[in-house]
Amino acid sequence: MSDSDRDYYWEQVRQQHRQKPPEEPKRSWRMLVKPLLWLLIPLLLLAAGTGLWRNPASHAWLQERWVLLQARLGMAPGGTPSAPVASPYSDSPRTLAECIKPGNVIDDEVRACVKGYRPKTW
Repeated sequence: MSDSDRDYYWEQVRQQHRQKPPEEPKRSWRMLVKPLLWLLIPLLLLAAGTGLWRNPASHAWLQERWVLLQARLGMAPGGTPSAPVASPYSDSPRTLAECIKPGNVIDDEVRACVKGYRPKTW
């Protein structure tokens, strides 16, 4: 073994026992996605909410929903009746047995009665 080979060998042995300095972590674009989403999603929700808030049609829809919710909870606003007056043409459906004609006849009048479009007159 020559002197240069021996020196090379021992240099390699010494380098194995030395601690290497820690390498800087490589920044990947994937590591930036999560913080970017944490920023983007609330901003998008805020922008959508602002757009809906500025739209006059959404105010009417919101007011309509609010009144309906109050009526369902029994907290109708003052000055408005809590339940409308029942009419013979209520849109509430009925069973076929309630509306069927004598002789088990089913025609357009019976279908309209089942759907609540006309009263039973037979």
